[in-house]
Amino acid sequence: MTRQLVYRFFPSRQALIMGLLEDFADDLTRRFGEGAARSIPGSLEAVARVFVEAVCDTIEAKGAGPWHLLDSRGPDPAVARLGRRILDRLVAPWEAAIAESIGVSRPEAATVSRMVVAAGRAVLEQWHDGSLTREEAVRITTRGVSALLQGFRGSAGREERPRRRR
Repeated sequence: MTRQLVYRFFPSRQALIMGLLEDFADDLTRRFGEGAARSIPGSLEAVARVFVEAVCDTIEAKGAGPWHLLDSRGPDPAVARLGRRILDRLVAPWEAAIAESIGVSRPEAATVSRMVVAAGRAVLEQWHDGSLTREEAVRITTRGVSALLQGFRGSAGREERPRRRR
């Protein structure tokens, strides 16, 4: 494939990167949807496992480049904004589901969803760099994400009050 041919379909580098990110996000959404159809409703752990498996499958099929660009903090601010916009779009539907399933407010669910993404990314990076097998990464990520969500379940309105000194 020549540069000329690529630029016929993608008028700029950013358009090409956006196309890669969109393709990755669409594939991830499709894979998760297929897995979810087989396992939802289920426990938090079952849903988390389906999502982690979908992420791993998508990385294996599409490569890790788009996965890294979704949360890019690199030297190109425009690419970083594009990646974060796609990531926000992927996470947004989860916020309502998280709020409902663990009984927290929508703003708190938005924060929890970002925590879930960060926790998942931390473990999946170890899989990608070869420190963990895929099976280990899926198991650890699923347990961690499930524990995080379970820790917030029913916590709305129960924040600890500071103790009075006597």
